[in-house]
Order: sequence, then C-alpha cells, then structure tokens
Amino acid sequence: MKRILHMDMDAFFASVEVARNPRLRGRPVVVGGEPGDPRSVVSSASYEARHFGVRSAMPIAEAHRLCPGAVFLRGDHELYGAVSRRIHTLLESVSPLVHMASIDEAYVDITGSLRLFGGEEALALGLKARIRGETGLPCTVAVAANKLVSKVAANEVKPDGCVSIPAGGEAAWLAPLPVGKLPGIGPRTREMLESLGILTVGALAAAPAPVLEPVFGAQNAHVLRAAALGVASDEVETGGAPKSISRETTFPEDLSDWALLGNVAAQLLEHCAHALREEGMETRCLTLKVRYGDFSTHTFSQALPDPTALDTALLETLRGLLPKAMARRARVRLVGVGLSRLSWNQHQTSLFNRDSEEKWERVLERVDRVRGRLGFDAVHLGVARPKPKRRP
Repeated sequence: MKRILHMDMDAFFASVEVARNPRLRGRPVVVGGEPGDPRSVVSSASYEARHFGVRSAMPIAEAHRLCPGAVFLRGDHELYGAVSRRIHTLLESVSPLVHMASIDEAYVDITGSLRLFGGEEALALGLKARIRGETGLPCTVAVAANKLVSKVAANEVKPDGCVSIPAGGEAAWLAPLPVGKLPGIGPRTREMLESLGILTVGALAAAPAPVLEPVFGAQNAHVLRAAALGVASDEVETGGAPKSISRETTFPEDLSDWALLGNVAAQLLEHCAHALREEGMETRCLTLKVRYGDFSTHTFSQALPDPTALDTALLETLRGLLPKAMARRARVRLVGVGLSRLSWNQHQTSLFNRDSEEKWERVLERVDRVRGRLGFDAVHLGVARPKPKRRP
C-alpha cells in the first residue's frame, strides 16, 4: 500500500517574514496589505495574529479592527516563490514523486523511500528538520495511505506537527472528527448534514444511501461517504504541463445577485489567466461552472477562435457565458472558472488585431511583474458585470 506524505508550511508568508526579520518573532504579523487599503485582504497571518481571530481572505480593515497591534506587511512574493522552490528541492531529495499543490503545500509519494531513510517516522521528522534548518521555517507533515487523509491529518496537528495514520486505520481515525473537517464540505453542506443528525465523519460514513441521496443526489452522496471512509486518490502527479487551470469559490450562503456573482467569476478568471501566463501557456476553451442551491451543477463552455492568455479576450468570453447561467432563476452556492485545451504560448498574433493584442501583452507583462512584487491583489484590470433583466 502506498504512503503519501502531506507537507504544509505553517503560516507561510508570515513565517518567511519572521525568518527574514527575527525581531517580529512572537508578534502578530499579517501579510496582505496596509490597514488603509480597502481592497486588500489577508494573505497570511501568524499564529499570534490568528489568536485574535485574524484569518486568510479576511479584509485587511477587519484584521486591523481585530488586532490593531499587528505588524501589517504587503509581502514579497518574489521571495516567497524562491523559498517555495527551495522547499520543493528539499522534498525531491526524499522522493522524485512530488506534487506542489500550492506555493506552501505539497504531496510526496514516499512509498519507495522508506527503507532508504530508516522508516516513515525517521523520514518525516528528518524532512521537517531539514526544512527548518535550511529555511528557518516550521512546517507540518502527515503520512497516510492517500492524499485526502494525509491532508486532513496535517490540518489536525498544525502548527509544527507530525503524525502518521496507520494503513487500514483511516476510517477509524477520521470517525470522531466533525464533518466540516473533510475537504469539500463547506458551511452549507455541513448545515445540511447536521440537519440530518450527521455531526461526525463516522456518522457520515455509516449513513445509509436512502438518507443521503434525497438531499445530495446519488453521485454526491457516494462521494461524501467515500471521503468519510477515507477512500481517495493515492496518485501523486509530478509536474508536466497542466491540462487545465481552474479556480472556484463556495459562498457561505446562497446568492442571487448576478452583478456580484459575475464580479466574483471575473476575479477567478483573472487568477486563472495569471496562472496561465506563469506557466507560459495559452487556452482555447473557457468554462463557467455554477452550482445552484439544490446542489445541481452546470457548466457552460465556449471555444475560443484563437489561443490566448489575455484577460481582455477571456473576460469578453466570460461575459457571453454569464447570461446562460443566469437563465436558470435559482440561487447559487458555488461559482468556478476553468481554462482548458492548453498549449504553449508560441502562436503568432492575428493579422488584424495585432496592435491591440501586442499592447495588452505588454500591459499584462507589467501587471504580472507588479503582482510578483506586491501580491496578486495589487492590480486588477476590470470585472465582468452582467446586465440582467430587471425582475418584477
């Protein structure tokens, strides 16, 4: 059976700032922007700041209200990227099978490395020590039979923790946890499960299909029970060109304001386009994903006439898809945007739109450099605002 190690850096951006400036040690540190900036949100908060209720994605103004004595920093994303690459190299020193799930989180298939490093515990503790020794940063590691269980386990022992879930013991270990601890179960799903009397992961695992399927549908009910039993993928994909790039967000409560929903979709698209350019790639297909309040999920796709990585072209395509999603008059709990049919950026600009495309390529190159220094939210090019018909 495979053994998958999940590595999660603790309060990564804030920890890097503390390592760079030891005088910040022990103080609440918030990375993301300055208190007077109404658009900034928290990218990372030290555990000292989290003690006051500061959390990632919280508006900076709210973080300042909760913890006015914190040190607020805009952040140095070039430095964070360099540190992340160093950590990636350290992970590859224990196994070639490494997938960086994000800048501060990774999965490592250590199945073939256990004998070489003296067993599971020695490998995990040794990796933690090397990361701290070479970067000065704390991290949490967890080992389990698959990615889902290792991720949940790491979340349970943060910060600076280390845990191993024995093979075959996944369901028993998960059982006492609240259902909200499972990845993918947001506030709304948790509320629906709790309304059925399902409060723990173990209760979800034991719930019969006739209880779950009328509420979530057969497919979603199957996915929920599998996760509760600790059944998930143990495949660690290692690099290579991405086949798609997507971002999505689940709202705390269902929404019907399509001006706001279109705004959110446009911001998700900007993130996708930025990631696409960082990979040196372009897309030929844009997909809008919408999950409605009744848990039905619909996707709306549009092929592009030419490959592109330009926000302007992609936002125009998104505007064309939004009315299709709006046609169903139902509240929305999730919005997502995906880019697929990717290729390397080597096309020739179109004969008739060359000047416009080259202008926007230059603009976005500068925008990406600014974001690299100050963070993604330092610059926004615009949003898609659909014009829904007024309803009586």
